[in-house]
This record gives sequence, structure tokens and C-alpha cells, in this order.
Amino acid sequence: MELHVSVPIDRLAESVPFLEQEKLLPELRMTDVDGLMAMTDGDASRLRSIVDERGWRTFTHGPFFGLDVASIDRHISDYSIEALLRAIDVTAILGGAVMVMHTGYLPQFSRHGRRLWFRNWRDRFPRLLERADRAGVTIALENTWDDRPEVLLQLADLAGDPGLRFCLDTGHVNVFSRRPVCEWWRGVGDRTAALHLHDNDGSSDDHLPPGRGSFDFPALASLLAGRDALPLLDLEVDHPRAAEGKRFVERLLAGPRRPGVERLKGA
Repeated sequence: MELHVSVPIDRLAESVPFLEQEKLLPELRMTDVDGLMAMTDGDASRLRSIVDERGWRTFTHGPFFGLDVASIDRHISDYSIEALLRAIDVTAILGGAVMVMHTGYLPQFSRHGRRLWFRNWRDRFPRLLERADRAGVTIALENTWDDRPEVLLQLADLAGDPGLRFCLDTGHVNVFSRRPVCEWWRGVGDRTAALHLHDNDGSSDDHLPPGRGSFDFPALASLLAGRDALPLLDLEVDHPRAAEGKRFVERLLAGPRRPGVERLKGA
């Protein structure tokens, strides 16, 4: 079973000893938009060489702080799209088959604001899908503040691309939604390309190691048990706690399975 851990893209080189010691693979996180936009193709290729020399599989987490593709403010939307387009290109250079992406949706929108936001999403998101398709990258929409899986499904329908996938985040389900994980899985499970694994007590998104909070990981393990291939599995925890999280997940999901990236392109 392959396990990834979240690594800031600008810290990949310094994280190599840790990754090798813990036998973890990187999910490269692009949180610094300024750094991402300044990154040249040559810079990204040098990072790719670190990955390739070790025979690692990687995927990415696109930028998200302050970004909103469907913002009612067009300046924010335009900036967000440009940042995410660059993230798709960098993902392709790195050899990543999947880029996880926050949607920017807020459940607190008024009914009118929600209508405008969904309209903007429908009109603007296809530009990202077109670039991703050309680059050979699958976009996986992550639940963040979403209170129910129907939101992600509606966004996927509006995007109009059956190849769009999801990233199910366990910590976000636990703190921002009152729906159990089995209900989330019924909604998005068949299209889930990645799982972000972390925990909390239900009151704050603390990114604790799995098993340290109240998320129902045994239920998740039961949902995964019948699958021939697992989604990409990423520990979204601080590196000092990654070994603890890895041991928990390995016990939870004991048994040989194949990682599920290969099937995405033909799905």
C-alpha cells in the first residue's frame, strides 16, 4: 500500500531524507502562489528529477488560499484561474496524474449569492478543465467547508466533464459536515481519486494524525474494503506526526491493493 504525505513544493528537496526514512511519497502542495507563479518550467523539471530518481509516484494540491474561481469579483476570479492554470502545467511537468483543488464554495452564501456563484462556476471552470485535459491531468475537487456531498456533485454536473474527480477529506467531513462518511461515500465514492487523511475532535480543523480524533475511520475502512484499487492516500499532518499516522492507516487498511491512479485516465 502506498501512502503519501503533504509536502510544500518548495521544500521537496529538504524533505527527501524524511520521505525515504518513513517510506512515504510526496503530495506536493502549492500554497505559495507567488512562488508558484515565479517557478519556471526548468525549476519544475528539476523537482521532477528528484521524484524520478527515486521512482516515486506523486500528485499535487493546487493553490487555494484566497482563491475563488467563481468569485463575484472578477479580479479575484481572473487571478484564481491564472494561478490554477499554472498549477496544472506544473503538475504535468512533475509527472502528476492528479491535482487536488478546493472549490471556494461557502455554505453561508445567501440564495441569491449561491445562484450567482454557481453561474460563474459553470461559465469559468471549463477553462481549467480544457487545460487539464491537454496536460493529461485529472482535477479532483476537494470538500472543504461543504456540509453535504451534493454540493460537489452539483459542481461536477455544472462543469459538464465526466472525467472530473473528487478528493474526500476526512478531517473536513468531521468538522464541517454532520453527514456520516458513509453518506459522503455514497455520493462521491465511485469518483474519488484521492483521500486526505487526518483527524480532529469535530470542533476545529486541527489536522491531527488519523486515530487521534473522532472521525469514523473504521467505517471508512469498511467502505474501502471491497475495492480492487484504493484512491491515492495522503496524510495531511505535520511531518513529526506522519509516522504515527502511517502506522494507524496501515493497520486500518491491512491487505494488498493497487493504487488507483492508473484507472483514472480510462474512466
